[in-house]
Amino acid sequence: MSDTQYEERIVRTLAAFQRNRYDVARFAERTAAADYLAREIRGKRVGFGDSETLRALSLYERLSEHNEVIDPPRAGHEGGIEAFLAAGREALMTDVFLLSANAITEEGQILNMDGAGNRVAGSLFGHEKTYFVVGVNKLVPDIEAGIARIHEIAAPRNAHRKGKKTPCAKDGTRCYDCAALERICNALTIHYKKMSYRPMELVLIEEELGL
Repeated sequence: MSDTQYEERIVRTLAAFQRNRYDVARFAERTAAADYLAREIRGKRVGFGDSETLRALSLYERLSEHNEVIDPPRAGHEGGIEAFLAAGREALMTDVFLLSANAITEEGQILNMDGAGNRVAGSLFGHEKTYFVVGVNKLVPDIEAGIARIHEIAAPRNAHRKGKKTPCAKDGTRCYDCAALERICNALTIHYKKMSYRPMELVLIEEELGL
């Protein structure tokens, strides 16, 4: 893809998200995006959805300087499953919610697969504002390609990263549509448009971030 084609693709994608009523912000690299979010979010209770992208931007540390941040995976790592579930519930009641996406489309849709449901639940309702913080590697042409990306890339790699007892975690290369107890593909959300009555923003970073 030439530089011109790449630029046209990014511009087309951001225009589609704006038509779908999202606020949009574009950054060449992660530090600028983290600086922007640290300026925008101050004096709030902030909830996180599980995200390698948020960790890559050190957003827990950055936002904790001026906010109270609820990060369920961090709580679970420190206190086990009950701490994770408690923090997951608490994150649903915060002022601001941040997560990434398994895929975004050039047509302005956002796709996320979830296992426990706290991440997608937080993306749907209840906050003053929601930010989707996404690397350019998540960009696909359409919903069909987004679902394929989840099944072939995002979910297997995530299961492998977490050490789940699933067929896909063994090689991290494809979905087996398993019935394993530790399956992480239990609910798929597709944001066709921005949810009503509340602001949502796509923060697009021109780096490969997350899974």
